[in-house]
Amino acid sequence: MPLDRNGGQRALHCLSEPWLENGPRLWRNILATLQTVTERASELGKQTRESIEELGRSAGRKLDEARDETGAALHSAASSVRSTGRESSAAIDNCSTHTADRLDAAGSYIEDHDLGDAVTGLRGFARRHLTGSLLAAGTIGLLAGAFLSRATHTCGRSAESAQR
Repeated sequence: MPLDRNGGQRALHCLSEPWLENGPRLWRNILATLQTVTERASELGKQTRESIEELGRSAGRKLDEARDETGAALHSAASSVRSTGRESSAAIDNCSTHTADRLDAAGSYIEDHDLGDAVTGLRGFARRHLTGSLLAAGTIGLLAGAFLSRATHTCGRSAESAQR
């Protein structure tokens, strides 16, 4: 047992006795707490993943609905253009028929292709034209930053003028 200059026990030994007596119980408590935290984090991760998956499914359903509605609207517009073109002269009829065919083609394309196809096409374009894609992405980033900066400063000014 270490002794100090006066022959007494060092204070460290007095402080270490409770640690030695309670050490195993303390470690069990620490491990139990860590296990509980790990389990809760795992549950939270699962819940978050499920929420994100549901959000993705919901967004996909809404995009599909919007895509179908847009395609139907384009087909309806094509029908209107055709019927209006038939009532007018031959030159307008030819032009309206061509326009209606284009509207039908656009409507069919929108109905047949989903967001995944658009993303795949955009990735392919970006790979083929890397420099232009990087420049476009940088430009879009700068414009978005400028817009957000201006929007936040504008909101601050209108709040200050409302308080005066």
